[in-house]
Amino acid sequence: MKALRPTLLAVAVSCLAAPALAYEAGDVIVRFGPALVAPDSSSDPDLVEVDNGVGFGISATYMVHNSVGVELLGALPFEHDLNGSGGLAGVDVGSTEHLPPTLLVNYYPNVSEKFQPYVGVGFNYTMFFREKTDPELDAALGGNTDLRLSDSTGIAYEAGFDIPMSDNMMFSASVWNVAIDTTARVTVNGAPAAKIDVEIDPWVYMVGIGIKF
Repeated sequence: MKALRPTLLAVAVSCLAAPALAYEAGDVIVRFGPALVAPDSSSDPDLVEVDNGVGFGISATYMVHNSVGVELLGALPFEHDLNGSGGLAGVDVGSTEHLPPTLLVNYYPNVSEKFQPYVGVGFNYTMFFREKTDPELDAALGGNTDLRLSDSTGIAYEAGFDIPMSDNMMFSASVWNVAIDTTARVTVNGAPAAKIDVEIDPWVYMVGIGIKF
């Protein structure tokens, strides 16, 4: 036990000496890292499901108050596979890419100098592009198919935390839940074939590094 005391003392001193977070009005915080978009999707009629997508996320926050920040969330384009369900079960429908810029207002409670959680709510605008259909869909519908997805607007919620690594750098982790609804329009040989309302409503997870300016 006596031999252990110097080690415990060293750990305690190290913790006390760890850098502390101190966000103030006027600070700019940039966070970036890998992100996973995990849809909780459904469609009406039941014809399509949206697979997970992985990409690179980045956000910038301006602190308007010591405990309130305005955050803009962006990313490199995410790509999702579209899989058949219901009447198209087992069919590879195609794929799409999207960008999900989101503006949020976050609250930073004063919990600890070494652990800073935050929660927020905001507005999302999702743009879909580069929609592609799969040859399996052509075969299932008996012709050359085309797919278009409408853009989406909706509410977004966020929770996250920062842990300091130095005076201006921190480890960061965040999760968002975003309301994304789109209308998928499918044509076969140029003629309208299906109109599908798709609720994607993903959970978005990001871990990475933050830098305070």
